Amino acid sequence: MFEKTVFVEEISGGVQVDAPFVVDAVELREKRDGKYILLNISDKTGRGTCKVWGTSSHDVRQIEAFCHAIQPGEVYRIQGYAKEFNGTCEVNVNDGITHLADPVREDLLDPSWFVYAPADGDGVRRGLGRMAAQIEDFGISSLVSRVMNDTPGFFEVPAAKHRHHAYAGGLAEHTLETAEIAANLASTICRAEMDTDVLLAGALLHDIGKASCFRRRGFSFVALPEYTLVGHTAIGAAALLRHSADVDPSRFAHILHILMAHHGPHGEVQPRTPEAWGVHFADNASATLRSICDDVTGLRPGEERQGARTRQPVYRF
Repeated sequence: MFEKTVFVEEISGGVQVDAPFVVDAVELREKRDGKYILLNISDKTGRGTCKVWGTSSHDVRQIEAFCHAIQPGEVYRIQGYAKEFNGTCEVNVNDGITHLADPVREDLLDPSWFVYAPADGDGVRRGLGRMAAQIEDFGISSLVSRVMNDTPGFFEVPAAKHRHHAYAGGLAEHTLETAEIAANLASTICRAEMDTDVLLAGALLHDIGKASCFRRRGFSFVALPEYTLVGHTAIGAAALLRHSADVDPSRFAHILHILMAHHGPHGEVQPRTPEAWGVHFADNASATLRSICDDVTGLRPGEERQGARTRQPVYRF
């Protein structure tokens, strides 16, 4: 059995690290005199960052070869030292780069060490059912039920690669938060005449395409090429169109608009209705607050740092 002596939550500046971690993502980056490898690592206690520099004997082509050999989702021995950089703790790997040539065999690992899944899966399922039950139109209610329950992976995959809800069950949790925030926004604005059935359907289905953008590998999920080559809004729209038969065409078009416009000013389609704006604001609130809450985790009162997810300074009072 491989030893697991350090967990992510225990890593702090000055700590020597030599333990297995899941590599969730790998990226080759430029530095002034060459290249280095940026890894997102995780275990059951959370997620962290690792920078692989190699040694002076490793040239650029060797660094590139190590990077291309790393398989996201697999477990690797991470050997290096932790230090604070711009307020964020990260593991730096020099000699330990050789351990990244091959993943650690699963039969040498205890699976309970590695799966980071903070979402309450059963509670999220119940919450989504509660929100869907508020839809009065039978056709729209059936649409939401069919799409959510017939889409493989919806309740299991993460909501994103890095920024927010980037863990098993994250997509469903983010969807529930978006629906709850959108419903509260609609009930808070005075004299707002919103189609709440359409609003809820749009919120519950806005990210449905992401379920098809990830697949399980090892102890984690990895993004498929479709995540960036096609985009989850187009994939989600295709899923909705397969189930449109029993919905009023005008209301279905509105739900489709919400899905296509939920990125707001940053999307290809701009929101043009109160319902579409409501879902955009709710989606952004869920994603942003999750990122900020995760970035301040571990800070003591009076401490601040550069958030790894928000990429902005965060502070704890």
